[in-house]
Amino acid sequence: MSLTVLLFICLALGYAGYQFGLLTKSGALLTILVGSTVVYALDYEGLVLLLLFFGSSSLLSKLGKVRKRSVDQIVEKDGARDGWQVLANGGTAMLASVGVVLTNEFEFLLVFLIVIAASNADTWASEIGPLSKKEPISIRTFKPVLRGTSGGVSLLGTLATIIGALFIATAGDILFDLSIKQWLIVAAGGVLGSILDTVLGATVQRKYRCQICGKETEKKIHHGTTTQYVRGWKWLGNDAVNYLSSTLAGLIGFMLYRLW
Repeated sequence: MSLTVLLFICLALGYAGYQFGLLTKSGALLTILVGSTVVYALDYEGLVLLLLFFGSSSLLSKLGKVRKRSVDQIVEKDGARDGWQVLANGGTAMLASVGVVLTNEFEFLLVFLIVIAASNADTWASEIGPLSKKEPISIRTFKPVLRGTSGGVSLLGTLATIIGALFIATAGDILFDLSIKQWLIVAAGGVLGSILDTVLGATVQRKYRCQICGKETEKKIHHGTTTQYVRGWKWLGNDAVNYLSSTLAGLIGFMLYRLW
């Protein structure tokens, strides 16, 4: 498949995502940028991997929408993904793909795969975990918390994390012919990224409290009223946590591969 056709597909996907309400305008533009860069660097294999991540995430976001309405009241952003969310999940992957072009080193492809695996694992956990019959447990206080609370874990969400990481690792193996060692690093890196996201979300991500209902939330506005800051680093929102956790997982995988 020619580069021109692949770039046209990226353009069409960004436009379709916007038209179907899956992406905002900034989200669509950044999706086109990330997709085009990855396609240029990794050809159709890179595009397929991105499609598996963004496609599965979009489908899972529609799963159990009624039961996940309460989650939308807690998480920082809900609805269509904006540009910052696209960069948080795909920015480092895009840079890693550029590294492949500039150096022709496999380690950069490994980082690309780990970042996508980590983002996929975390997204699957976030979309499937809230469907659990039991409330999640905070890894900070070990007490039950509301569904959607950053740092909350459940058995269903944990299983979704593992399966989400294995899904991308296996797809990466099919597309890029990984060795067993490489597959293990990608799968482990994906799970690690999701764990780091949970830890950062529970400990240092900024949190607010609604002055109307009293619930802890990531939103600055809740029930039409400005929320009150309660803890965490004020500059560290959910997008930054997603970016840091997947990037750290990619860097750890990079070093592990060099040392192993």
